[in-house]
Amino acid sequence: MRRVLDSLGDPLLALDRSARILHANAGMKELLGWSRLELLGRPLTLVIPGGLPNLRQESPAAPPQSAGWEPHLPPPRPLVRVSALRRDGRPREVEVRLSPWPGGEAEGLSILSFHPLDTQVELERHLRLCRRLNMMEAALTQAFSQTSDEEDAAYAVLRACGELEGWTLGTYWRMEQGANVLEPLTLWTASPGLSDFTNVTMRRTLAPLEGLPGQTWTRREPIWCRDVTREARFLRADVAAREGLHGAIFFPVMGSGGRMYGVVELFSRAPREEREADEALANALGHRFGRFLDRLHHTELELTRDKAVRYLWESDLLGLFVSDTRGRLLDANATLLRMLGYSRRDVREGLLSWSTLLPPNQRISLEGVLRRLRTDGVFHSVESELLRKNDNRVPVLLGSASLGEEHVVTFALDLSAWRPMEPTAPREADARLHTLISHAPVVLFALDRDGNFTLSEGWGLEALGLKPGQVVGMSAFELYRAEATTLTHVRRALAGEDFFSVDALSTGPIYETHWVPLRDVEGRPAGTLGLSVDVTQREREARWRTQLLAEAEEARVEAERAVRARDEFLTIASHELKTPLTSLGLQLHTLLKRARQSGRPEDSETVQRLEKAQRQIQKLARMMDELLDVSRVTEGRLRLELGEVDLMQLVREVMERFQEESQRMGTRLTLRGEGPVVGRWDRPKLEQVVTNLVSNAMKYGAGAPVEIQVRSSGALALLEVTDHGIGIAPEDVERIFGKFERAVTVRKYGGFGLGLYIVRQLVEALGGAVDVESAPGRGSTFHLVLPLAGPEARVPTQPPTDAGLH
Repeated sequence: MRRVLDSLGDPLLALDRSARILHANAGMKELLGWSRLELLGRPLTLVIPGGLPNLRQESPAAPPQSAGWEPHLPPPRPLVRVSALRRDGRPREVEVRLSPWPGGEAEGLSILSFHPLDTQVELERHLRLCRRLNMMEAALTQAFSQTSDEEDAAYAVLRACGELEGWTLGTYWRMEQGANVLEPLTLWTASPGLSDFTNVTMRRTLAPLEGLPGQTWTRREPIWCRDVTREARFLRADVAAREGLHGAIFFPVMGSGGRMYGVVELFSRAPREEREADEALANALGHRFGRFLDRLHHTELELTRDKAVRYLWESDLLGLFVSDTRGRLLDANATLLRMLGYSRRDVREGLLSWSTLLPPNQRISLEGVLRRLRTDGVFHSVESELLRKNDNRVPVLLGSASLGEEHVVTFALDLSAWRPMEPTAPREADARLHTLISHAPVVLFALDRDGNFTLSEGWGLEALGLKPGQVVGMSAFELYRAEATTLTHVRRALAGEDFFSVDALSTGPIYETHWVPLRDVEGRPAGTLGLSVDVTQREREARWRTQLLAEAEEARVEAERAVRARDEFLTIASHELKTPLTSLGLQLHTLLKRARQSGRPEDSETVQRLEKAQRQIQKLARMMDELLDVSRVTEGRLRLELGEVDLMQLVREVMERFQEESQRMGTRLTLRGEGPVVGRWDRPKLEQVVTNLVSNAMKYGAGAPVEIQVRSSGALALLEVTDHGIGIAPEDVERIFGKFERAVTVRKYGGFGLGLYIVRQLVEALGGAVDVESAPGRGSTFHLVLPLAGPEARVPTQPPTDAGLH
């Protein structure tokens, strides 16, 4: 039996009388993934969990005998459709047939053959989907036929989805064209216990890409979620979880031409399993709803057009009448009848036609007008006249268009109120134009194709020694034979070129001319029209401005040279003065040391004088250092030697050096900090910055306390130096950081005005920023920010505000 079963290609199982598996051929592994060893001795329910109907019937009723059935064989058993279980746990629809093994009836042996039904299952799935689509189409057709409102139609769609497809809740988000957002228009639910989710939904508006409805709007395709509470993009997931909503789908409602109307969202309590069917239904619903909204929008436009035409027909703006293509009037509005003095009865009796309304001199062209209406369907507006019933003429503007079916609509605009002004209007316009040209410094002229003047007007002629009209009839080639450039421009203009030119005449005046070609009816050059403007003064001023700019540029170059010479002199002078000052300082230090050590009372006055002289020497040395630093910055020779520097320790050292001077000045120095602040900086440069800021605070603090704060904030080091001195005026706050700038007089405070300039240059070289807060009489606070990582990690030009520091 095993050899026979293995030789067959169909999936087969051999069973004993207790429905246990005795053998499985290779076809079973291909069909369901089970191997032979996994099935041997196992019950049939392992493969068919629901069991096999009528398995224990000994003598099942024989089916009807087919044409190929042989009487000596046992009758074939009927095919039974069951759901088999794959090895991976997924079901698979199959047909099985149970047959006894020939000669093995006594042992109860039977053979179970399998036939896969994948194609049939797929077909049945499509049929079920088609039935669902047909039912939905029928429901929507009935709903749409009973409404002409977008909100009612949307509610009908949501209710049909709930009643036919089992959805629990649905919302229609309408796209607001002006605001470019999604707003909930209507909501349907089959369960009254979803008030929290309903309230949250109806209060929201969504922008593009906001939430799943916003992403559906942007992507223009459905978004399916098996369990929406696990979807991070769903903004209402927490409320949905509380309300027990899990499955969801979001799909766009789109009309023709890709027009977007809105988004529909549907929710179910159970997670969704059939994604393909849900998306197919969503696409069909979105397309069907979009087509309905297209028709609704088109209907609204048609109603608006009909309403506009009706209002226009009933208004007194235009005379309107409808005629056939042979010229007979079929209808006319009250405005036309009142304009021409006819009645409605005249129209009904057929007394009016194009030939009766047009004057005799225009009836000759009537047939051409009607022919154009029959062929082109339109007759563009033209000024004409219509005859009143009393034979008086009415000036009108006429225009016609075909209505189809050999009908034509014509409008007639009464021009009676405008026509009396026409004879005087051109004369007034000509007078204004002549006055303008006669008093403006221009020359208006015209030349025929041979170059002869046909027009010569304008006040600008006086500069040429001419009078208006004096050169009419003369040749431009003869008049300007000595002006080669002008004659070149005349030839270009007569050739039909439109251009601008500037002509400097040998007599002195300079004219800018716009040459405009004149053409005959066939489009050939027939002359030129020119407008010349006297630009002599403008050109002279332009040359003067050019000369001034050249002189200014020369002065700028000279000033830069002087600045470079000054900087070079200051550099040399600083170097030269530095050496004797250093030597003098050492000698003063030695003398001061000896005077202090002598202990003699008469030397106390000498010590005071030597200390004063030493302070002046130190002040001169600092001024020389400032000059040297300025020269290095100006020449770009500022070099940084970076290393780890503790800003807190550096500030302490600077304060120690100022201790003696602060005591002498009566200034109390205080330091606040939170421990080491270590960064990657140039220590000497940073020390000079701190020294300049502390020295500045003591100088202008007028003996008041000076407070220094050091701390770090993230990747930044922050230094704040505050004095309570004279302060700085608002207009001087930014200026004090300039070279040789100060906010006080030199006589009272001294110095070069370079300290703060050097501070800003060094701080910016270290990648930081510095500024000041101050007001007159309230002291000043300088804020310094430096990146801990060094100059490569630069900070913004405006230091950040943090915990009381600017």
